[in-house]
Amino acid sequence: MALLKLIRWPNLLMIALVQYLIRFFITESLNIPHVLNHLEYFYGVLCSISLAAGGYVINDIYDVGVDGDNKPGRVTVGKQFTDQAAWQIYFGFNILALFTGYLVAKAAGMPGLWMLPLIAIALLYFYSVDLKKRPLVGNILVSFLTALPVALVALFDLVPAAEGDNRAMVRSAVEVVGAYALFAFWSNFIREMIKDAEDSKGDARHGYRTLAVIMGPGQVKYVIAILVAVMLSFTGFYNVYLFKSDLISSLYIALLVNLPQLVLIYLLLRAKNPRDFRKASTFTKLIMLTGILSMVVFTLSLKLNF
Repeated sequence: MALLKLIRWPNLLMIALVQYLIRFFITESLNIPHVLNHLEYFYGVLCSISLAAGGYVINDIYDVGVDGDNKPGRVTVGKQFTDQAAWQIYFGFNILALFTGYLVAKAAGMPGLWMLPLIAIALLYFYSVDLKKRPLVGNILVSFLTALPVALVALFDLVPAAEGDNRAMVRSAVEVVGAYALFAFWSNFIREMIKDAEDSKGDARHGYRTLAVIMGPGQVKYVIAILVAVMLSFTGFYNVYLFKSDLISSLYIALLVNLPQLVLIYLLLRAKNPRDFRKASTFTKLIMLTGILSMVVFTLSLKLNF
């Protein structure tokens, strides 16, 4: 279906998966105090995926020309959808995001934070119009917005429950969620850099000044490999830290998070053309998925005393 292609449904599914994994495998499985019921939590998830969907639509509206060069098979605006229809879909998702964002902020007892979706909409618009053409700024912004749904779980569902005897337990849960938000930010930042390397020729023709355009994909791949190595140093440290107390989780991280990062570095160093970078980008998505799924392993290991 053209609409699902336009809004990148697999990416939206990933956002919903992350938020519900946190709900069921951290908050509820470990009996962490929280304030949102299931319907209110659903509003938060719907707000997140609506914001992301709107961001993909506005990005495609302004990217028709460059996508025609870089990914002609992905172009939907101007083919399956007219410009007017695409704008209507964009405004529809943003209205839904603002409405559900207000509902979840009110339910959490923080109605003043209804403006967060509005700020996100504005940032996504400026990213699509201008910031993505600049070195690093656009990569950092879109990665921050990708990690934001993870952080918002802590903000709206957990933080308001941090009262009295609950404070220490909630703080520990917030720290765990914060670690996953940081992982989501850094891994997505790496993927955005890889995508820029993949699209550098088409981006250059359209006046983009990404780091991949400035340095060239042959050089920027070494910068990306260093970013992966930085992430590996943190996940590797956690791997060693868990080894004595939680062998199952430690093995999971070693085999399904750290080893794939080593493979990703290898793929990057050998990358020579857009197809190679596309393969590295897809592999990065796999690392993001296995990293997020680790919370299931951690929780089961803790509850079953492996």
